[in-house]
Amino acid sequence: MEAIDSAPGFDADNADEVESGKLRELELYKDDAEGWLYRGEGAANIVLAYHGSRPAFIGRVLRIRKVSIHDSKPKPSTAAEMAQKPILSEDEQKLWREWPAMADATTPAAMAHIYASSIIQPLLGQEHVDAGVLVYLTPEFLETVNHDVAEKRPEWRQKNAHLDLTGGTALLITDHSSFYTVPGRVEDLPPTITVEIKPKWGCLPTAGTISEENNIKKHVSRFSMHQHLKLKQGKISSLSKYSPLDLFSGNTDGIHKALLALFETPQNNLRIFMDGVEIFGGPEDGGSTEEAISILEEQLQRVSAAPKGQRVVAFQRLVAHMLHTSKILESLLCVQQLDEYDIEGAIVAYHKFLKPDADTEKEGKHIDRDLDWVQSLSWDESRRVVRNYLIAATAKDCGLMLTMRPLYNISGKPFPVPSTFVTACPTTTQQFVYKIALLDMDLKRLKKMPFYLSLDNEIVSTYKESVQEP
Repeated sequence: MEAIDSAPGFDADNADEVESGKLRELELYKDDAEGWLYRGEGAANIVLAYHGSRPAFIGRVLRIRKVSIHDSKPKPSTAAEMAQKPILSEDEQKLWREWPAMADATTPAAMAHIYASSIIQPLLGQEHVDAGVLVYLTPEFLETVNHDVAEKRPEWRQKNAHLDLTGGTALLITDHSSFYTVPGRVEDLPPTITVEIKPKWGCLPTAGTISEENNIKKHVSRFSMHQHLKLKQGKISSLSKYSPLDLFSGNTDGIHKALLALFETPQNNLRIFMDGVEIFGGPEDGGSTEEAISILEEQLQRVSAAPKGQRVVAFQRLVAHMLHTSKILESLLCVQQLDEYDIEGAIVAYHKFLKPDADTEKEGKHIDRDLDWVQSLSWDESRRVVRNYLIAATAKDCGLMLTMRPLYNISGKPFPVPSTFVTACPTTTQQFVYKIALLDMDLKRLKKMPFYLSLDNEIVSTYKESVQEP
């Protein structure tokens, strides 16, 4: 894939519509809070799924910003007050100048929408990337839904951040664990199974900017090395057996090998849901999944034609087959490979971009290294290196959601599902419909470039210390 240069900017006047109203103009109040329940969360956002009866929201989820518990409580802002300060810094506006709409974004939700629709969708396809539409959530709405959120959030999540109750814009996106169709209702549907994977980095870097002391990066996956740092920090109790290199191998056997490792050591890289309820996901810090797999085997009898004792095995083969035939991993890998310079070269371009007239050789850890060929890049070339590095970082840190359902309902009749693939299970020939969505395709900020270098150094040094221990 060639380096990305430009794509159409987001046109707010052409935002998606649900029913007759433009959702970017919709405001949700206290009375609208009924039916929104906690689904899950990531580092920056909490996701609420809709379980009510309003057609405009059935089959959709809200992605709402979190704030650190260490932040002082901000005063509620009106839409007008919030629309005054752009999200991007002046340097970031220069970095993304081909997409002027990004400079106009004044809320994290608006920025996420524009970045996904203008940059990520052209690279990975609208069928896989949902940019969502903007809604305005009042403080009253947020305070009401927060009762459910507070009760169901994991304790370890509550220690770091909480729902932002001040009101503001949020993203309304498709519930990718659902096959809901509008209009009408299809009866006697079999359950929906959703597999959520965090793929991570799918290749080894080959950049000539990598120092000799860090040459191990060309031979050991970033994920595997990072496991040693997490173990040292106490974030996990054992090393994962999963290798992203297997998942992105380009063949079914390699993908299947990666899935077997994920089932054995899922950590936070694999979760499985049935009709939106989690039915498999091992302890994030490691530990045995034997009991969880036994439970999954029983749950799969509702959707699998495989005999008892073979359902999980057949399911693993089916998921590998779907991932391979969809080509989504190949597309995702191409975007990850926009990082052609590694962080060790991208950081030089970063300093050149910020200070084009400065002596970049004196910046960072590269003082003793001959990187004249990077330092000689023009300002605009340096800008492109940094920009592509950040786009690749989005692809390296995203989630993948594969949702499937047997093609036929309990009456033996196929049910209507638009915009999906159909395939047969390799071991049972049972037919399934499926779709794949990429999640958490968020903008990585320019100011984090020094942190990325620091983390890279820490990961490599910790790994080398670990493997050298007797």
